[in-house]
Amino acid sequence: MTGARVAPLRLVAALAVVTACSASASTSTQTGHVPSGSGASGPVGTGKPAHTGGADSGSGAGDSSGGGPGPASGPGVVPVASGTLAPACVPALNDLYTSLFSGRVLMRLPKGVELVEQNGFYATMAASQQSTSCGAPVKFAAVGFFQQPAGDLLKVRDALLELRGIPAETVTWSEEGSRGRNYTGAYTTTQDPRAQAPATRGWLVLREAPNDKYAYFALLETDESSWAGLRSLFQDAGRNLLVKPRALQAPEVIAPKPVEPEPKKPKKGKGKPKAAAAASK
Repeated sequence: MTGARVAPLRLVAALAVVTACSASASTSTQTGHVPSGSGASGPVGTGKPAHTGGADSGSGAGDSSGGGPGPASGPGVVPVASGTLAPACVPALNDLYTSLFSGRVLMRLPKGVELVEQNGFYATMAASQQSTSCGAPVKFAAVGFFQQPAGDLLKVRDALLELRGIPAETVTWSEEGSRGRNYTGAYTTTQDPRAQAPATRGWLVLREAPNDKYAYFALLETDESSWAGLRSLFQDAGRNLLVKPRALQAPEVIAPKPVEPEPKKPKKGKGKPKAAAAASK
């Protein structure tokens, strides 16, 4: 009888021990402790917990070097470069003036643009197309002077572009300004489908000099897509066009005639002048 009672008690005790072990194992798993043993990469139990990548634990998004999350990858994700971003390139003018026509004209050109004198009154680019220091194209650049014609300043402007090979009827003007015989303006040429030539954007400066019969000009051109980035640079170059610096300019005020010295007066006590002596006889 006693043996029969002891057997059920032993069974109950065994079930209690099994239940306690199961609870201990469940608690260890929930608290993140890794049981000791060997994994695919060697012994475990003393390292950091494995990184879980969400619902897809096998996506390999973890950082194998430090255990932290790595950069996101997948469609629609734009990679971001680490570190500070380099500042955007801004085109600028040369620090020094370019002297043309024996110093008659000085101009600060955009960096990367070089002019060569074709004759004593006209200079254009050394190459058919040049680029600024930031790589933007400069399709055409020229500086020169010609005898100032009498008449409407706008006709002078149109005639200058005609000599450039741009018909006046294909040009649209904007940002125009004038004072006396000085003029500035932006122009746009229409695209020529026959020659497959793209539209051109340019800046024109016309200047006069005191006591001078010549008109001085500067032309700077680029393509349509580069105009927004070069517009202010071209305008700044036009403001730095110096015509006949002060040392070469004729005087603005006519100097008075030199004062003639007064005739010397005869000294006293040495007789009368010859004219007075002849009259007294």
